[in-house]
Amino acid sequence: MDLQSSSGIEPDIGPRRSVPRHSYPPLRTIADVEAIERVPLEQRITRWDFALNLLDGCRHAPERAGIHATRNGDIAGEIYTWSFAELESRSLQIANLLRASGIGAGDAVAIVSPTVPGLFATMIGGLLAARPFPINWMLDATALRDLLLRSEAKAVIALGPTPGFAIWHNVSAALAGMERPPRLFTLHDPFGPAHEHDLLTAAAAHPGDRLAFARAIAQRTTIACYVHSGGTTGHPKIVQVRHGGMVFRQWAANLCLAFTPDDVVLSDTPLFHIGGLLVRGLVSTADGHTTVIPSMHGARDKTYIANYWRFVERFQVTQISGVPTTLSVLAKNPPTGEDIATLRPYFATGSTAMAPAVQDRILAITGARTLQTYGLTENTSHVSVDPRDGEIRRGCSGIRVPYTTVRIAQMGDGGAVVRDCAPGETGMVLVRSPGVAAGYLDAEQSRGVFLPDGFLVTGDLGSIDADGYVRISGRQKDIIIRGGHNIEPGIIEDALLQSPWVAQAAAVGKPDAHAGELPIAYVELHPGAQVSAEELLRYAAERIPERPAVPKEIIFIDKLPLTAVGKPMKHLLQAEAARRVFTEVLQPVSCPWDLSVAGTGGSGLKLTLRLRQASPAARAQAEAILSAFAMPYAIEEG
Repeated sequence: MDLQSSSGIEPDIGPRRSVPRHSYPPLRTIADVEAIERVPLEQRITRWDFALNLLDGCRHAPERAGIHATRNGDIAGEIYTWSFAELESRSLQIANLLRASGIGAGDAVAIVSPTVPGLFATMIGGLLAARPFPINWMLDATALRDLLLRSEAKAVIALGPTPGFAIWHNVSAALAGMERPPRLFTLHDPFGPAHEHDLLTAAAAHPGDRLAFARAIAQRTTIACYVHSGGTTGHPKIVQVRHGGMVFRQWAANLCLAFTPDDVVLSDTPLFHIGGLLVRGLVSTADGHTTVIPSMHGARDKTYIANYWRFVERFQVTQISGVPTTLSVLAKNPPTGEDIATLRPYFATGSTAMAPAVQDRILAITGARTLQTYGLTENTSHVSVDPRDGEIRRGCSGIRVPYTTVRIAQMGDGGAVVRDCAPGETGMVLVRSPGVAAGYLDAEQSRGVFLPDGFLVTGDLGSIDADGYVRISGRQKDIIIRGGHNIEPGIIEDALLQSPWVAQAAAVGKPDAHAGELPIAYVELHPGAQVSAEELLRYAAERIPERPAVPKEIIFIDKLPLTAVGKPMKHLLQAEAARRVFTEVLQPVSCPWDLSVAGTGGSGLKLTLRLRQASPAARAQAEAILSAFAMPYAIEEG
């Protein structure tokens, strides 16, 4: 195997080692959380500048490998390596370049790139000099332009022309015609040539041993970066993430997962998502962990996933990495003789529901328990996590992170809290913690979400049991309202995921003229699974606690539409369900017609019916049919 670094020095991956236990207090129950909280957080964290934490991580063991990268999952090919010393030098050079380019501490620097070594240096340099804004590199030109304009980005750092990626085309189209386009730099595949405007080449002309500009130490409330919301609604908001939130996330991740400086982690989740950016990204660097980038495509790369256990063996990886969709694949493809003894006995996952059978299988083949988490961008990641030393309760997302308040409340029509819920009662999830962001960049969007008393209205429904375990039912906007009966999609999805056939499930409401909505479920089966919709419906019905929640229909789908981090894109499924319903009920209309269903920009849908060669009678037919439904609609002619 050819090992190389950009400096031409063969990297030392080191001898096999067992990971030492650090001195962390036990995390078994909510009583342990309360015991930790008896010491004020300000005594545990005395500096709130996350950029300086990143530099500390690079200086912990400068000659150790900071980053390894393989060429798109090829474990037998070249390995590109930066030491921590090289990562620090590159980061300082980028920070100096940005300031020399006229970019100030409060200016946004948009970053549109898959995970490459240069992306880590860009994020660190950006946090030192400006406000980095990692953007989903799969967005089209229109969505990119919208985010660039709203953030008023002064520079764009994007992957240059690269086979298999449309990033350069989309970024170029997004910038075209801008009156004052931001300055453009490029990143590149470490195994390929640099492009025009290469960031690392331009940065090399600047000092790499120190900052060449005066920089004030960030405070707890200082804005560190922008991160946009996950994209399950199709309308991402720009979240202002604080240095204090990022430092707290590092502290909390270390406590909840007992990280050590000897850890080796896989960075296979995109860095434009808060989980990938921190817990599987920059937190690892700040802790001095070695990060392995298996592929620019991350967990979407089939070659990497096929080689997953070889990656664990080759790089002595200490923590399994993967959202539930990835873990489902790994559970069906266990190690075939690879030495995976370096894996710790637990690891965290999140983003969406996970089938209990997958958790059991992962435990059986690796000895590692899957700790479920609940988090969101607006809280800089985790709110709750399964206790590493305690009970894992199925259907729950663990207990609250220390110094975090989780409140379940019934909300009034105006968004005010009416009352707190009893243990086990479902209501709106409110969170107050050191991780809560400074709000959305658009202050109007923050109204009713970031409350004056410091609580964040998450938009999620959930409950807390008598032992402090948090259960998330789903997004409020995803609630299915059947004749005035509120149905949580989660109880349908949990029942389906218990089956041996189902890989992914998403429950949504389909429009109904009598009940308003009826529950249905879109289901992706495991490869080779053989089950009929009727069989699966009977299986789920036996496990759904309330009869109105039993889905009226199960629709098999080859691939459930997911965000880059594995969350079902329910707005697409809701639109598809509506199209199916209205395509059927409009059949009697006595003229040709076209139908479209689109999001309203909020949480709802709007139907547009275009009649061709319409008579007054045909229009009356259409009006009579559509007016029976609660969905907003418009009828056009022509």
